[in-house]
Parts: sequence; C-alpha cells; structure tokens
Amino acid sequence: MVKSNRLTKLLLYIFAGVVAVYLLLPLLMILLTSVGSGSASKFPPEGLTLKWYANLGEQTQFLVAFKNSLIASTGAVLLALITGTLAALAIVHHPFPGAGILRAFFVSPMVMPKITLGIAYLILFSKMHIAGGLFALILGEAVIVLPFVLTLVGSALANLQPAHREAAADLGAGPLRIFFTITLPQLRLSLLLSGSIAFVFTFDQVEAALLLLRQDSYTLPIQLFLYMEKWQDPTIAVVSVVLIAFALALFMIIKLVLRSVPGLESLFGGRKNKRRTGS
Repeated sequence: MVKSNRLTKLLLYIFAGVVAVYLLLPLLMILLTSVGSGSASKFPPEGLTLKWYANLGEQTQFLVAFKNSLIASTGAVLLALITGTLAALAIVHHPFPGAGILRAFFVSPMVMPKITLGIAYLILFSKMHIAGGLFALILGEAVIVLPFVLTLVGSALANLQPAHREAAADLGAGPLRIFFTITLPQLRLSLLLSGSIAFVFTFDQVEAALLLLRQDSYTLPIQLFLYMEKWQDPTIAVVSVVLIAFALALFMIIKLVLRSVPGLESLFGGRKNKRRTGS
C-alpha cells in the first residue's frame, strides 16, 4: 500500500513537471528571441544583444498604447465590479420573478462571439456619438467581463450566512451600513478574484477595441498587430517579455493583498494549511 502511494506520488510529480515545462517553454523561447542579434525573430538566436530593448524605448506608440490599455481595463473592471455586485445583490438577496432569466441574460456575453459584440457596440455607440474613444471601449468591455463578476460575487453572496446581517439589523443598523460593514468585507476575495480575471481579459481584448477605437486611442494589442505588419524584428518579443514581467508584478501584488487579509491566503493553500499538513 505504501509502495503504491509512493508510485502514485511519483507519477503525479512527473506529470506536474511535464505540464510546468510545457507552460514555461514558450516563455523561455520568447525571452531568448528578445535578445537575438538577428534582424528578424528567430529561434534559436544567432547571437545575443540588448539592442531590441533599446529599440523598444524609441517606440513611443507602445507606451501610449499601454497607457490606453491600462485606462480601458481599469475603467471596465471598476464599472463591472459595481454593476455586477449590485446585480448579484438584487438577484441573490432580493429574488423576484424572472431573476433567473435576468441572470442568464447578464451572463450571455460570456458565450457571445466577441466580433459580434464588437459590431453591435460599433452600431450602438455610433448612434450615441461616443464611438472612437476609450469611454466607448470601457462601456463595451464592462459588459463583456460582467459575467465573471456576477458569477463569482453571486456565488459568494449565496454562501454568506444571514445571521450576521440579521444581528446587525436587530442592533439597529440600516441596509447601507449592513452592506458596507457586514456584506462587503465578506466579498473581498470574490471581488479580488473576479476583478483580476476581468482585468487580464480586458487587457488582451482585441475584437471590440479594433472596431471601436480611433488611431490615436489604440490599445497595446492593436499596436502590436500594426507593428508586426511592418516589421518582424524581435521588438515584439521584447514587448512580450515586458508584459510577462508586468503580469508577475501584478501576481505579487495580489499575493501581498491576500496576505494582508486574515484567512484569505489559507483558501489558496497558504501557510495555514501547510502547518496543518505538517502537524
């Protein structure tokens, strides 16, 4: 029995190692391509140089596009968090006839073809005379990522114990005070997770952005496509390396936030669970 358990554990380690190599290998290839000395992206590189990193510093359109992506993603995530949380509160805590249909309608952008949504937004925002700017993109992307917020926050609301809210109400707290002091603190994890997923999703959004934006407000994915149409040098790989570093930094920030909230890190298999395992 012990031998069987060791064999199973060894096979799981080997499987995890193969998956890790499969995930890391493309990133390693991008990193090596970014320091290649050739004039075109090539793997393995013929020589090593940092000149493409210097070339990235001269491409100011990428910096402007990165700022536009940050603004659009942050605005869309904040809008989706507010509207998604309010919608989840109405559906879960104050159910009404047709709430299930309304929930399915809010979640429908998750399965809708993105190019179809982009065309629909283009027609709608053109009629509203707001197409072409980041504000229109924020409105469109907020609808696209709303299902993430509604699903995660709605599940968290459904699992909350009503005793705390009932006790606060018995002590004379109003609905707003109950929400901000009882309900909202218990939703921090689901808000953080849904916001993180929505941010990553909107940062890479291409279809709606390509249809809605003017040239002076292009986001980073669009600028990368435009650059690749003219040039095939390793600058694109350099941008990818910078984005990987940005994603790692974002992950570390989320990790620090989780550590600052008592009890949240243990939900991800943090130190608390390890101590239990060790004991």
